[in-house]
Amino acid sequence: MEDLEQAGLDAVDRFIDTWNTRDAENWAGSLHFPHVRPSPFGEIRVAPNADDYIAMANVNYQKTIDSGWDHSEWDYKQVLHTSPKKIHVAGQWSRYDTGGNVILTTPIVYICTKIDDKWGIQSRFGSDHVGEDFDNTELMARGLALVQDYINQHNSGVSAAAAELLNYPHFDVNVGELDITNSVSDFERLDLTYQLENLMSVQTGRYSMNAAVDITVSSAAGSKLMQGVLNINNRDGHLGIQAWSFLDPNEPVGD
Repeated sequence: MEDLEQAGLDAVDRFIDTWNTRDAENWAGSLHFPHVRPSPFGEIRVAPNADDYIAMANVNYQKTIDSGWDHSEWDYKQVLHTSPKKIHVAGQWSRYDTGGNVILTTPIVYICTKIDDKWGIQSRFGSDHVGEDFDNTELMARGLALVQDYINQHNSGVSAAAAELLNYPHFDVNVGELDITNSVSDFERLDLTYQLENLMSVQTGRYSMNAAVDITVSSAAGSKLMQGVLNINNRDGHLGIQAWSFLDPNEPVGD
């Protein structure tokens, strides 16, 4: 049986190792598509395939090199949730110059998926980095309350109120697929009921945070436990859920 925790850690290691090669094609080989990185700033670009991602990566490489970057290393990495086809991994990396000085630090959650027997990173949920002296408790409290509010509004059947708690475009990351809701008017409430079992902040910055949830999802067919990660950010002055990814921790191997 596959060691899923190790598979997740190996996938994010490939991401950093191939990034450090400065070879965009090699780096893109650590990913799955369509690929998206939600952010509270600027346009959120979706790369439908490796060629489009390589074009984006080439631009980013030169900008990064110009900053004095020499290599990137992990500060930490930790598997949050596992299933046979999807794994959530929280991590934080730093970029260093040739003198060993930190240029940039980024906390992030990786959505790793298994496609054609290969694990790759399909999405990256970023959370801006803050130092230990920064008080991020207000954003953390607001973000966690927002998740509970979304569940309450959804369960009450108030679609318009639930829709207002998302940021757009909103992304639902699935294995080899990316469901995009572009606006409030496009929001469709699912005929499901949610019971929150556990909710915690994984990473919280000034403008964005990543949260982890255990949630019981009920429908006419029955109930099951799902585990998820949500990217919550303050985008254009609106705090909302920008993206999420859910997996079934009890999914049978081979399904």
